[in-house]
Amino acid sequence: MTVEPLDRAMAALRRRLLPFLFLLYVVAYLDRVNISFAADGVSRDLGLNTASYGFAAGVFFLGYVLFEIPSNLILERVGARRWISRILLSWGVVAFLMAFMTTIVQFNALRLLLGVAEAGFFPGIILFLSQWVPAAQRARTLAGFMLAIPVSGLLGGPLSAWLLSLHGFLGLAGWRWLFLLEALPAIVLSVVVWRWLPNRPHQARWLQKAEADALENVLQQERQQRAASGEALHGLAALWADRRLWLLSVLYLGIATSFYGFSFWIPRFVADALVQPQPSPVLVNLLSAIPYGLAVVMMLVVSREADRHADKRPFVAVPLAVASLALLMSLTVAGPLRLLFITIATASAFSSLGPAWSIPLQFLDGQAAAGGIAAINSFGNIGGFLAPIVMGRLMLQSNGDSLALSALAAVLIVSAGLALFATHRSREVHASPSS
Repeated sequence: MTVEPLDRAMAALRRRLLPFLFLLYVVAYLDRVNISFAADGVSRDLGLNTASYGFAAGVFFLGYVLFEIPSNLILERVGARRWISRILLSWGVVAFLMAFMTTIVQFNALRLLLGVAEAGFFPGIILFLSQWVPAAQRARTLAGFMLAIPVSGLLGGPLSAWLLSLHGFLGLAGWRWLFLLEALPAIVLSVVVWRWLPNRPHQARWLQKAEADALENVLQQERQQRAASGEALHGLAALWADRRLWLLSVLYLGIATSFYGFSFWIPRFVADALVQPQPSPVLVNLLSAIPYGLAVVMMLVVSREADRHADKRPFVAVPLAVASLALLMSLTVAGPLRLLFITIATASAFSSLGPAWSIPLQFLDGQAAAGGIAAINSFGNIGGFLAPIVMGRLMLQSNGDSLALSALAAVLIVSAGLALFATHRSREVHASPSS
């Protein structure tokens, strides 16, 4: 049976491009959340309490949010190859410097700079993929890229446990080795991106001309269909007045708040769920990989099913509602059962990501895509700034862990409700059924 050029192009994209982008995001996410694994050592050596650690974890997102939109507009102008390479190099250098910090002020400043350096990476890749992947395959493709989040947690626990075990080697604390060695891949990969990453399909050496043409043609047809429908946004001026953008921004704020709440505090929740009064950090970090393992499976299943339907909203709302219920159930049990419910909550929340990000790509084009994707991600990542700080303060209270998990459950159920109103159409609430 003859394979069509478009099918061959998509197969090549999944084989050559997506794994590379996935690797970049794994490196980015590890550099962003590795302080969750280094928390004990950093807090002890720099004199942090739970609240000040939460502030340092969250201040990353202040720089990230402020520079997100300008960064993505620059990427749209100069191309992904140049700008993603710059982002990788700058955040790798800042992450490397964190291995040598000695004060709380330096810690906060470097976390802020790390956010500035990384700003534009995630929305830049989302914009980049919208220029490569037809709409019918975007949810699963985006989920494949964003699998890097749970995989980073899956790998981050064992990897961080090993790096922390280097404590004392060459006179350096284990957390310093953690920051030092996890920063190096970003610096190396910045060179690889500069030399290899193609901006558009026709620049890819691994695509035949017929394959690149087929891919470019279907993407052009989709742009023309969106323009003819009158639903597409192209320029920045109309973007900020469109209610779809703000609804999706608030929705992503809830989703980001939940999964950053999980990411920064999962080692603590795991430790509390263990029977041992003082479990070893190595055991805790290893068991912290369990929620992320289930998240990988659920992200693939939910996004593949979402691509079979025009209406993506149920594939966002239902996982978020399940996550909220699982968190509430975790408050009623202890030990391994609590870990089970936290695992279900984590995996369910993460599985909403692919379908959620496929919705704005149905109506954003050109500069509106660059600005809109960055705006949604920027607004959403306010949750990344607030979640560690608020959860850190809640955990200082009596019965603090239950308060923190209840707050996350409330955010998730509100987000599930919002997802039911999220639509790519500006003149009606309900998306049309799949054909």
